[in-house]
Amino acid sequence: MSDTYGDFVFLNRIRNIILMNLTEIGSLFKTRREFLDLKQEDLAEMSGITTRTINIVENGTGNPSVKTLEKLALVLGLEILVQVKKAK
Repeated sequence: MSDTYGDFVFLNRIRNIILMNLTEIGSLFKTRREFLDLKQEDLAEMSGITTRTINIVENGTGNPSVKTLEKLALVLGLEILVQVKKAK
């Protein structure tokens, strides 16, 4: 499983570790935000991330930094774990 950038991000959600690409992460963030009954504007205010960036992340069309994903995940009650591949 890979995304357009070749990055892999692990999301820990309720003690399950899932390998996800950026499109899947965006979808999860959007689903979680909606479950919490938050608007993108609410999430932006709480996380310090712009609504434009949140929209890009949720649509899986951007290449957000790990720091951006961490800030959003914190507000959404999620945890991000990053695994770095070993050189061959």
